[in-house]
Amino acid sequence: MAMDLEELVSGEKMIVSAHSGGVLIPDSFINKRQHLKALRADYQELEGTHRWAFAKSGDDTFVIGHVSSGRYMEPLRKSETSAVYENVRYQGPILLEIGPLADARDQWELRRKGDFYQIGLKDSRFVVGLTHPDHGDSWVTLLDPWWSLDRLWLIQDVPS
Repeated sequence: MAMDLEELVSGEKMIVSAHSGGVLIPDSFINKRQHLKALRADYQELEGTHRWAFAKSGDDTFVIGHVSSGRYMEPLRKSETSAVYENVRYQGPILLEIGPLADARDQWELRRKGDFYQIGLKDSRFVVGLTHPDHGDSWVTLLDPWWSLDRLWLIQDVPS
């Protein structure tokens, strides 16, 4: 069952693709700037890299932070140290970036569809989706906001 938006800000969450069952994680277990992917794996093997925290940042928007790295989910910046974006575009990559920085594009809108959510970048038409939904691991990227399973996510408490 999908959680209310207010429940998202309490505790650590796991984000799972509705299409592949892949768990949203960084590309590697090293704390650095890196792309995100959805990996079909047992969460117990992911060394804590599957843990996310949602912080309310405005009217129905959230900043999504990666718990173990302290980095934030956002589109690719031109430079890691400034909130300058060269090209927020269709199939543009989503990375873990340092922050929070003033003027960062790190605010996400959550749109509920049954038990799942679309995660949409605020002030854009794009949502978080899979580039290769039928693979065991797929890069996570910005896509058009169709209500298809490769663009829907289950958000749940991290299992203990």
